[in-house]
Amino acid sequence: MPESIAGIDEAGRGPVIGSLIVAMAVCSKNNEKKLKKICKKDSKQLSQLQRLEILKKLEGICEFRHIEISAQDLNQKMDNMSLNDIEAQAMANLIKKVKNADVMIDLPDRYSWVFKKRMERFGVLKFEAEHKADENYPIVAAASIFAKVLRERQVDEIKNETLVDFGSGYPSDPKTRNVLRNNKEIKKIDKYLRKKWKTLENVMQKKLFED
Repeated sequence: MPESIAGIDEAGRGPVIGSLIVAMAVCSKNNEKKLKKICKKDSKQLSQLQRLEILKKLEGICEFRHIEISAQDLNQKMDNMSLNDIEAQAMANLIKKVKNADVMIDLPDRYSWVFKKRMERFGVLKFEAEHKADENYPIVAAASIFAKVLRERQVDEIKNETLVDFGSGYPSDPKTRNVLRNNKEIKKIDKYLRKKWKTLENVMQKKLFED
C-alpha cells in the first residue's frame, strides 16, 4: 500500500512570455491532516503573499519537485509536439521520480481517456487525473501553489533583467499586450517569447491592422 500521496499541477500554460512550470508535491499519508489544514485553497484563489506564506508551511511537510520548460524550449518542441504532449511528458518524468505514492493530477486535457493515452506513450500507467483537482485535493493545491510561486519569481527575474514591465505575460493583460505592440520592448524580451503561440500571432496581427 502506498505510503505517500503526490499531486501534480502546472503554472504558466497560457502566457505568451516566460516558462511553463510543471510541479509535483509529495506528502506522507501521516501528514495528510496537517496538509488539509494548511492547504485549503488552490493558487488561483490566493494572493501572491498568501501563496508565499502557505508555501513556507508546506515545505515542512511536503517534498517539491518541478520541471521548467523555457519559452525557447517550447518554441523548439512545438515543431513536433503539441503543448498537451509537452506537458504530459513533463508530468510523466516527475511521476517516474517518485516511488510508492498515490498520484493525482489536475487534468490538462478535456477528456481523461485522451490524457491517459498520452501518459501511456510516456511510460506512465498508474495515476488519477481530474478536472479541478487543484480545488478538490490539498496535495494538488500544494503543487499548484509551488508552481505559481516559481512562475512569479521567474517573471520578476525577467523584468529585472530586461527592464520591461510586461505585467503577467498573459495575452489578456493590457500591460502584456502593450509590450507586444512595442517594437523596442519586444526585442528586449525576444528570448522569453513563445513564438509558436497563436495568441501571440493574434496580438501581432492586431498590431499590424491597427498600424
